[in-house]
Amino acid sequence: MGLQKNIITLTTDFGSRDYFSGGMKGVILGINPDAKLVDISHEIASHDIWGAAYIIDAAYRYFPQFTIHVVVVDPGVGSTRRPILAMTDKHYFIAPDNGVLSFIYNDPGFSRVLHLTAGHYFLPTTGSTFDARDIFAPAAAWLSRGVPVDKFGDEITDFVRFNIPVPSRGSDKEISGEVVYIDKFGNCITNISISDMGDINSARDARISAGGTVVEGVSAFYASGEKGNPGAVVNGNGFIEIFINQGDARKTLGLKRGEKVRVVLK
Repeated sequence: MGLQKNIITLTTDFGSRDYFSGGMKGVILGINPDAKLVDISHEIASHDIWGAAYIIDAAYRYFPQFTIHVVVVDPGVGSTRRPILAMTDKHYFIAPDNGVLSFIYNDPGFSRVLHLTAGHYFLPTTGSTFDARDIFAPAAAWLSRGVPVDKFGDEITDFVRFNIPVPSRGSDKEISGEVVYIDKFGNCITNISISDMGDINSARDARISAGGTVVEGVSAFYASGEKGNPGAVVNGNGFIEIFINQGDARKTLGLKRGEKVRVVLK
């Protein structure tokens, strides 16, 4: 056995109504009773691979080194899609090979991906609908107990990844991006960071437009404007998001993921 890695996070689209996330936890604790389980989210929209990819990217870097992250949004469960183990220099990720780790592959410390094939680390099963319990959970548990990564399978290089949109500059004063995620409050998070805009002083005077909405300047916080008015703010991860003060920008402004966003610096 190698180094133990006792923290395991779970990110799924299972919700809380059914036994799915609980079943995963039972398997993990049955193999490693000392595992520390952390729910990042079980409220990813059903089959929303992109949403899960964004959520795990936003969360994982705040966990201690050697944390194991299990990410299961898996429309292809039971099919020929592969179960995989991806690694960076600080974290491990167990997931279906469907692009859900695409953001992780952009981590500067990303190293490699293994195809999980060592069936003796899986649960025996006669069904094909619950790989989260039968494959991903036990693999994470055995990894947390110190089983060396190379025992789980062989390295692959043809893993599935989708393109992550990046902002572009039309000029020194103009940045084009898009909405990449919409949170529970209807805040529309873009892929334009404060560093793309130069600094906070430049952002304060910028004009941000998305759909038919134009916002003048980046606010210091959500409540800086009138209730019900649109605004823009730098979120906790350093990206521009468009919001409605005490409202829902998605519904009120009709914005959606993929909506083009334009920033003009003054």
